[in-house]
Amino acid sequence: MKKFFNILFVTIFAAFFMLPLSAQTESDGIVEVGQDNGSSSNSSKAFLVDDAGLLSSSQAQALQQKLSLISARYKCDVVMVTKSDIGGTNVTAYADDYFDGNSYGQGSEQEGILFLITMAEREWAISTSGHDTITIFSDWRQEQITGKMLPFLKSGDYSGAFNAFAESCDYYLSRGVPSDETLTNEENGGGQTEKGPLDPVWGFISMLIGVISSWLGTAAKRSKYRTVFEKTSASGYERLAGATGNKGDRFIRTFTTQTAIPTERSTSSGYSHSSTHISSSGHTHGGSHGSF
Repeated sequence: MKKFFNILFVTIFAAFFMLPLSAQTESDGIVEVGQDNGSSSNSSKAFLVDDAGLLSSSQAQALQQKLSLISARYKCDVVMVTKSDIGGTNVTAYADDYFDGNSYGQGSEQEGILFLITMAEREWAISTSGHDTITIFSDWRQEQITGKMLPFLKSGDYSGAFNAFAESCDYYLSRGVPSDETLTNEENGGGQTEKGPLDPVWGFISMLIGVISSWLGTAAKRSKYRTVFEKTSASGYERLAGATGNKGDRFIRTFTTQTAIPTERSTSSGYSHSSTHISSSGHTHGGSHGSF
């Protein structure tokens, strides 16, 4: 009986001794796998390629981290590239080929957006890839993004411009793939930009200014037409009572109106709100370009 208890004691002791080791080994394995699957693919990508040297090392590091986080959050590569010059190459073609040639894009559709600037040519280009990304970054939304960036670019604040791009991408990606109705509403002036809704206080002030301006404008016009006054006698109408003459119609003025004839919007690959084209590698891209 004593021998049985000794064997049981040794067995229990060995079990308690081995349990922490097995738990630690299993836990370490899970963490290691999680790190490999979760961050290594993103950390190995250069979401910022500052070949033109426009940013300080601290600015570049912070922006790389921001772009990496946005790309991981939305499963869409958000990339920025600066070049000293591109040798006179078409800026749109260069941006498309850079995206394709460096294996950017996530998923089967290669979802991603790339912004390129070239300093010698003073040009910029946006290249979008993947059905969802091309749909999210419609032509109108790209205009909003570049409109926000251009003041920074023209003043030489490249860090401000690039961070504005990253924040705008984060804003539109967070809203998901929009409906056709949403995009149409935005293009007709009914949508919100990445600045968000108007503050209620400023909304009230704007409304008050509008009311006052309208009242002043109509009051000024009304004063011009106050030509009728009360008369105490009919002497002013005596001549008209006996007046005779020829009656006829007189042409006094004409009004001309102009109405624009609607034209069909050029589309490609089924995108009604995003202009698309085919890159040299045969991949469909959306995007836009301009100068600064």
